[in-house]
Amino acid sequence: MAVLTKAEALRIIRRAYGPETADRIAEHLPDQIDPDTDADAQLLGRLGLTRDGLANAMGGEL
Repeated sequence: MAVLTKAEALRIIRRAYGPETADRIAEHLPDQIDPDTDADAQLLGRLGLTRDGLANAMGGEL
């Protein structure tokens, strides 16, 4: 999987989880995120997101 910029991640999160969720977690995301790394996957989990949810929003591209 490719590393996502914060802007790309927020666009995907808006699609997968809605704009309220994206707005709520925007300040907690780093400038780049790689859901394949343990640290970033754990961060997503703490924020209530899943790699699979993001993948589904991208049409399974993750």
